Amino acid sequence: MRIGLVSYEYPPQRGLGGVGTYTFRLAGALGKAGHDVTVLAGPTEEPDIQQPNVTIHRIAARYEPPLAFRGFRWLYWRVFATMMDKAHPLVWHWMRWNMASGDALLDIHRKTPLDVIEAPEHAANGLFVGRMHRWPMVVRVHGPWDLFFGINRTEGTAMNRMLAFLERHSTDAAQVITTPSHTMSSFIRAKWKLPTAPNVVPNFMDVPADPAPLPAIGDTQRIVCAGRLERFKGQDTLVKAFARIAAQHPRAQLRIVGPDQWSQTESFADVVDHLVPEPDIRRRIILTGPQPLAQVQEELRQAAVAVVCSSGFESFSFSTLEAMAAARPIIGSRVGAIPELLDDGRCGLIAAPANVAQFAEHLDRLLSDRDLSHRLSLAAHARARRRYDTAVAIPQMVQKFNLAREIFHGVQDLPKSNYAMQTA
Repeated sequence: MRIGLVSYEYPPQRGLGGVGTYTFRLAGALGKAGHDVTVLAGPTEEPDIQQPNVTIHRIAARYEPPLAFRGFRWLYWRVFATMMDKAHPLVWHWMRWNMASGDALLDIHRKTPLDVIEAPEHAANGLFVGRMHRWPMVVRVHGPWDLFFGINRTEGTAMNRMLAFLERHSTDAAQVITTPSHTMSSFIRAKWKLPTAPNVVPNFMDVPADPAPLPAIGDTQRIVCAGRLERFKGQDTLVKAFARIAAQHPRAQLRIVGPDQWSQTESFADVVDHLVPEPDIRRRIILTGPQPLAQVQEELRQAAVAVVCSSGFESFSFSTLEAMAAARPIIGSRVGAIPELLDDGRCGLIAAPANVAQFAEHLDRLLSDRDLSHRLSLAAHARARRRYDTAVAIPQMVQKFNLAREIFHGVQDLPKSNYAMQTA
């Protein structure tokens, strides 16, 4: 099958979220399974990572509207584009890329016809491609923009609302909608008022066959938290919890891995300096900055404890899956899909979001109880192998691609769950 993946985010861009990681893994796994994969992605300054049977096309966020009259072009560039850029530069950047993606994919299709397209709802990347009605479409709902800026308490500007509206409508041309978790499927059905829930196909990764051993008791006991440093990711809660237990565990070290996107006015390093004035404890808190995916995985393999401390909704949580695959004992927040991944606490300890006392208690418990850490690490690894390994998820993905093709070509009826707004 010739499969097109449309996603602005795609490694090796730095500071990516789960959309880029998911698309990269999907492309590689489909290519390895023998499918011919074409990726249409945003620009990067670093060389592309080669994957078997995967061709990458990167386009800039530049769009020249097909306006025949010079006056209309002037209105577009001097009035409309200028106004949009001032209103929200990031959203307008994504919109330009989305508009350019339709023409780019059409050029690719003329040379190498594509059988099916998948795009994320994120930033409405599939909106203009879907509106062309040239290909069967699968839209993957990772986490809507209105949810993101809501939990980050950012301003609900008109541009934010517009992007949220476009993301919702990017599913209109989809034959199949998928989500990575049952939690997200139920949430998006209610939020977008879909008659039935979208299909659940979990995110995935190559889970090692054997669990990695925990660090020796006499070694540095690394507590690792991986992900973007943002308010709703809750790293400030973890820092406070670590400060409470640091004295009892002199070998413990807190390592926070990811790009600092805390706020426009304050870096997370400044937050840590304010929260932890004691110099001896502060020196044991390491902010690594953004790291390539392979380095993040290595950080987790060396960890004694992994922590996912989000205070806002998580539609899946790649950070949790990475820790499960690395066979680490995990402390996760009771938000979104994190309890679902951890099998409601059977594969890790769960704390209330932003509850410093509970996170501190769980850290102390895992650093003190080697048998508990070992049991949880084995349970997490076994669940990752059973449910979230690439070999388990890819056949489910391919089945959804074939379903989209059958619906598009009239072999099967259109599922009502995807098309509430079209028929309203």
